[in-house]
Amino acid sequence: MVALVGLDPVERQSGSSVRGKPRISKRGSPEIRKLLYEVTLPAARYNPSIKAVYHRLKAKGKPEKVARIAAARKLLLMAYAIYKSRESYNAIKGETT
Repeated sequence: MVALVGLDPVERQSGSSVRGKPRISKRGSPEIRKLLYEVTLPAARYNPSIKAVYHRLKAKGKPEKVARIAAARKLLLMAYAIYKSRESYNAIKGETT
């Protein structure tokens, strides 16, 4: 699911050398990726799961964009799990993962 949207990490390498930092692949739909990126900030304020991921990365000193993309990926995985299980979302208070 993450690869279909284009949020999967990709390393640029040639043989045994690694050139540059890992980036997202951007192979998927740019509209869906943009939508996920935009809804991540409100989710980081109100959803305990997304909030934990976002603030943990920001506390480690990660840039804003990296933390938001990681939170967007988590949000996408949560949405997919809800879709597959066909159950409603129930946030667990104090959830840290």
